[in-house]
Amino acid sequence: MLSSQPQSTRIDPMQLYLIRHAESENNAKPLEQRVEDPPITAIGHRQAACLADWLKTLPMDFLVTSPVKRALQTTRYIHDSTGQHVHVWSNIFEQGGIYRGHGPDAVEGGPGLTREEVVEHLSGVQHRCTLDDEISVSGWWGGRPRETDQEAKVRAAQVVDQVLKVFNPGQVVVMVIHADFKRKLLVEMIGQSTDPLQFGKLRNTGVTKLDLQGDRWQLDWFNSVTHLPAEWITGNEV
Repeated sequence: MLSSQPQSTRIDPMQLYLIRHAESENNAKPLEQRVEDPPITAIGHRQAACLADWLKTLPMDFLVTSPVKRALQTTRYIHDSTGQHVHVWSNIFEQGGIYRGHGPDAVEGGPGLTREEVVEHLSGVQHRCTLDDEISVSGWWGGRPRETDQEAKVRAAQVVDQVLKVFNPGQVVVMVIHADFKRKLLVEMIGQSTDPLQFGKLRNTGVTKLDLQGDRWQLDWFNSVTHLPAEWITGNEV
């Protein structure tokens, strides 16, 4: 006999993995020696390889990355390990963008990587990645002045809205980003205050998983580096 009770339909949540890039040369240097768009270090390459090996077990639907060199190099390992198509979003760069110099008075913008350079850092084959139109042949940052803190806050809110519009319930999304902007996103999603430093130190290749339950983000786990041996854990800066 068929039940007259209405059948509930369970909708799986969207799963969003926010991952900080592997250790960059800037992470390993004092502030006054840092450059505008550094590559990852030897340890960073090892971290990225470990991360990619761990992600092979994840039923990933989308792989999204920042257009900044250290994020692209980290993502290349994931792409090579999983075969996942890469989506490069021009709006998930590190807070400030691409700028020259050091300290709060450094505001002069650099060009950023060109479309050709972005593809080369990923796979060298155009059909394996999709780039935002804003990533131009002359450089995705285009020499703009350094982004302000308020501009970064607005951008974080826009990225959260974009995630909600682009991806669907039940999908698994991996996003390779940066420490300061990751904090800005977490403030928008789950923050109990407006201070991004509430989230503390974010490890290189640290994985934070959030589930979208209805219209609310729920933190599942935070800043996990269980894929790394202890001697390769970096990211002590706040």
